[in-house]
Amino acid sequence: MKKRLLLLAFAVAAAFGVSAQNDSLTFVNAQWKVKKVGKGITLKEYHFTGDHKIFDSNQYVSIVEIDAKKAKGRFALASNLGYITPTSKFAKDSGAVVAMNGSFYNMKKPYNSVCYFKKHGVEEFVFNEKMAQRDNGAVAISAKGKLSVHPADASEPGNVAPAQTWPAALDAVSVVSSGPVLLVDGKDARLDENSFNRNRHPRSAVGTAGKKVYLVTVDGRNAENAQGVSLWEFTKIMRWIGAEDALNMDGGGSTTLYAEGENGNGIVNHPSDNRKFDREGERHVVNALLFIRK
Repeated sequence: MKKRLLLLAFAVAAAFGVSAQNDSLTFVNAQWKVKKVGKGITLKEYHFTGDHKIFDSNQYVSIVEIDAKKAKGRFALASNLGYITPTSKFAKDSGAVVAMNGSFYNMKKPYNSVCYFKKHGVEEFVFNEKMAQRDNGAVAISAKGKLSVHPADASEPGNVAPAQTWPAALDAVSVVSSGPVLLVDGKDARLDENSFNRNRHPRSAVGTAGKKVYLVTVDGRNAENAQGVSLWEFTKIMRWIGAEDALNMDGGGSTTLYAEGENGNGIVNHPSDNRKFDREGERHVVNALLFIRK
């Protein structure tokens, strides 16, 4: 695994120069805190600070890697239509081993998703034309609980499909759209130059490579400990961990990664809603992505 990461880092360095080389090598050579959460499920965490900063900033990165070939379970989506719920509660109520916050949503009543959302074959929300690049990809889950990531336009990743009927056409029982798309077949997707993409925020993403699925969070809004990343920086992180396809999910205060039994409440990262660098600032959200043990 480390050899593969180093090869990726050198490839990135060749493409982006010395600064990228320093960051990529710092990333792959970090003394990650690694823990087995379950068969085929690994949790990795590292606090990039002091002499080990990346992007010239303090960052806290958390990764759950799920090897679908080894892990005994299935992916699923969680929601409670008309209500907001902490990601950790969605996880505990479903008996999930790991979970991450889902896609963008309306923070006022009726607390609905604002991106396409279908669970167990039932559509809860179809389309919001205002979302633009934040609705140009989707996570799809098959009847057997297998997860895949899809761009709206595979020929030109980063494009926004003119008719947002494409998520409904995916052959899957559960689908949640989000964005922007970060990687497609190992290549960077195009990112629009705007404040949402450019500014540093806490971020969440789903990545895939072969049979592996990555749930990744980067903390933020705490300058002393975790500044958050732009989407260009987040794309680099997803590439460095080995993802070939990657999709940005809802971030900011929603950013939450859960692993059963961790830190008393299951929260792995440092949700920012309480403005403290602890694990108590979890936000209530509309939907979440789960991996449930069989």
